[in-house]
Amino acid sequence: MSYYTGDIHISRVDEADLGLTVTGQTGHVDKVVQCYVSGELTAWQRPDGGIVRFALPQAGPHDLIMLLAVDPEDVRVDHWADAFEAGTVHGNRFHVRFRRDPLDGWQPGDRWRVRRGDAGDLSPTILVHEAEVFPGGRGQVGWGVAWGYGCWGYSASNAPGWGTYWGYTWGFGIDYLDWVSPPMPRGTYPLASTVVDRNGNESAASETTVVADTYARPASNLAVGSYTKQTDTLVLSVTPSEDID
Repeated sequence: MSYYTGDIHISRVDEADLGLTVTGQTGHVDKVVQCYVSGELTAWQRPDGGIVRFALPQAGPHDLIMLLAVDPEDVRVDHWADAFEAGTVHGNRFHVRFRRDPLDGWQPGDRWRVRRGDAGDLSPTILVHEAEVFPGGRGQVGWGVAWGYGCWGYSASNAPGWGTYWGYTWGFGIDYLDWVSPPMPRGTYPLASTVVDRNGNESAASETTVVADTYARPASNLAVGSYTKQTDTLVLSVTPSEDID
């Protein structure tokens, strides 16, 4: 086994101007400690006296942060799927995929939008994402587009199917556009996706409901309340997780 989950833990999480600063402790002083943020291998560090500190500008209060000790030669290996339980999943982020199909008739200049509601809302009213269906006017779908200029079915670069990157880029003609939300608090959220054409006409919404309930947010603000030397009594204070009664 090239990773170790025991004798390693997060001892402190501090909010910074950008993201979080995480302090961890480990008994594996001859190993390298990897830091995962919501399922993504983000950073690694050799412990100094059993201590590691990670500055995580991309992390927020709703992200799941895990530490893992690994052998130095495996520092770049992503062990997430093997080292942690199946229930330990990515942070509460929403992944929306828009299928760009040549039969749908979208044109350069058209835009797709994603709206959501707050947790518990009945309808999505908050615009959270808007982007061109064909960024920069490129990425035309279908066969034979810009023949001779390396764009035969250019949009198929992320398509399911065959023919991708034969010479330049061509293939099946169906592509996907993606949007991933920031980490969200637990709750049930309404989502909707639409397309607005060049003339301002908005399509009917494709709607769904997403439940974010994968994990409880950690406790925070651990601090020393008092210490009584005579009795060797240490009193700590902490802000409990908002998700645990």
